[in-house]
Amino acid sequence: MNSMNRKIGVGVLWNLASMFLSRGASTLFMLFLARILAPESFGLVAMVTIVFQLANAFVSSGLGAALIRSKNISDLDLNTVFHVNLFLSFLTYLIIYVAAPYVSMFYAKPELTSLVRVMGLVVFINATKIVQVAILSRNMNFRHQMRANAIGVIVSGFLALTAAWIGWGVWSLVVQTLVSAFISAIILWFASTWRPSMEVSSESFWRLFSFGKNLLAEGLVDVLYQNSFVLVIGRVYSAEMTGLYFIAKKISNILSSQLTGAVQQATFPALSTLQDDNAALLPKYRQIMQLMIFFIAPVMGLVGGLAPTLFEIFFDSSWSGAAPYLQLLCVVGALYPFHALNINLLNVKGRSDLVLRIGLVKKTVNLTLLFLAMPYGVMAIVVGQVIGSIMALIPNTYYSAKLVNYTFFTQILDVAKPFFSALLAGFMAWWVSETVNIWEEVAFLIAGLAGVILYLFLCALLRVEGAVVVYSKIKREYFR
Repeated sequence: MNSMNRKIGVGVLWNLASMFLSRGASTLFMLFLARILAPESFGLVAMVTIVFQLANAFVSSGLGAALIRSKNISDLDLNTVFHVNLFLSFLTYLIIYVAAPYVSMFYAKPELTSLVRVMGLVVFINATKIVQVAILSRNMNFRHQMRANAIGVIVSGFLALTAAWIGWGVWSLVVQTLVSAFISAIILWFASTWRPSMEVSSESFWRLFSFGKNLLAEGLVDVLYQNSFVLVIGRVYSAEMTGLYFIAKKISNILSSQLTGAVQQATFPALSTLQDDNAALLPKYRQIMQLMIFFIAPVMGLVGGLAPTLFEIFFDSSWSGAAPYLQLLCVVGALYPFHALNINLLNVKGRSDLVLRIGLVKKTVNLTLLFLAMPYGVMAIVVGQVIGSIMALIPNTYYSAKLVNYTFFTQILDVAKPFFSALLAGFMAWWVSETVNIWEEVAFLIAGLAGVILYLFLCALLRVEGAVVVYSKIKREYFR
């Protein structure tokens, strides 16, 4: 168990390093690009994002996750997945190319046709690295993945800034997408010694696809659901409103889903080895849940409290309308680890069928809320997301209770104290930022520091489980 803890810890650290380097750099480039480009440019890219996310989900077919989870894999399995992915990427791009004019007609934006066709090339690039990522993940080698992601983001970011500066407009964002994917793919190929041969096996495909098919269906449904908000806002309202929502959602995702994803990617292959041992699996998952909420809840609370000041400092006045969207989406972001880790538990147990079933229930509820809110504006749509995220706690925890006895009430007890502490810290940060009448940048730093101090004080006072684990680890490593 100590060996597993170390492997998970090292994997999480590399993934977090990757996130801070790649996502941190991505955020900086996004801020600079937002100062050069209008919200409409980001809105146009947001409108077509659904096409490529659907394509990527279809191309992977859940086979990458199946490779990671499998106890044993052969070269034949790897070759089969690689060639299937390439074939699906070619087929998918043909569909994208033909469908591009219809995407433009749907949004009434003729310029989207060429945008979709060029950005569609990213599907080929992503298909070539699915096997490489699976191999590195199985070996708990996240250092090379960090390097690939970070270099891809940094190089593509500088090229995008250059393109925006010389007047390429929305095409600078296309450059960023394609270059980032291409560079990361090249680095991943150099990081792995595996090379494909022409051997393929129908037996390998169907064995892996028996697990991956449910993840494929869930992935396609999830992409449709996640992008349905942008799709509706882009169709009913304007590209500018779409851009404001898109930036708010992107900031929330960087802070929440990326942090959670870094932990999931590192823990999934390690915890899959415990899939048949509930006595060992449950305490490990409880600890991961407690640690994730301990770290993510205050981040979302502070960002929510400081959102208006954040947009005043880092964006120009055309972006100020995104601040209230970000504040509400921070509630969704704070709950995201709760949802994601329960789904990850089902995947570890090999129950991708339940992942699909729960996904369909949640998406049905949330899409209903979306269409009910649609006539009342973008703010109502975002409020609907908050309500849907809260309601989704029930189906997400139902099967965790069935499979490993991790019940809804146990999970609530595990996260209640850090959530409460983060909520108060967010209010503190907001109050200080509104009260301190000095330079905005200084007020921002003081407000953030006040929120952090209050959060840590409350965690110590309430003996928050995640804080206790971190404190014990630090004391054991550095104060023995």
